Amino acid sequence: MSRNPSAINSLANSLQKLPLFGAPRPNSESEAQLYLQRALHAATEERFDVALVFCRKALDVAPSNLAARFLAGQLYDHVLHDVDRAVEAYRKVIVLSGYDTANPYVAAAREALDALVMASSAP
Repeated sequence: MSRNPSAINSLANSLQKLPLFGAPRPNSESEAQLYLQRALHAATEERFDVALVFCRKALDVAPSNLAARFLAGQLYDHVLHDVDRAVEAYRKVIVLSGYDTANPYVAAAREALDALVMASSAP
């Protein structure tokens, strides 16, 4: 079986144009906002597992989306009681924002981390 280099190059070029292999999607922030809205809606309906799925989808398309990351931390913290994942989410919010103390998500993440520390040190 002989290989056709032009066909292989054509296939490689086609694959690189797909979102999985190429540059990020052009509307990733708006797509992330849509997922975040769905996550918030699911959380208000107490469908917390669905809310977490939408948070993950938002973070898949826009990993630096602080709102989705903070909401995921809140779900891990207050609903699933997974302290390790909550701490990880809160810390990422702080790091991704560049430790900007004026950012409301950073302030909220720091407060949440402080509350977790206080709860873990209580007798």
